[in-house]
Amino acid sequence: MLITALMLAQVTAPAATPVQAKGETPTAKVECRMVQEAGSRIPTKVCRLDKEWELLSKDAQDDMRSSRNSRSKPNN
Repeated sequence: MLITALMLAQVTAPAATPVQAKGETPTAKVECRMVQEAGSRIPTKVCRLDKEWELLSKDAQDDMRSSRNSRSKPNN
């Protein structure tokens, strides 16, 4: 289901990370995944911050939940 959600997600460039002062350790990690877009057989490499992947996953789950709930309501 996650792969389906990622296929439907719009592929954009990763967000820029804020400039960090000397001695600070970065808190955000970049994670790259192979994503197969709808209508294509060839997966593309997409790199995003781990927080962005989490947000995409959460949004996809919310969309699936709302879609499921809208189908179960009777038409009045």
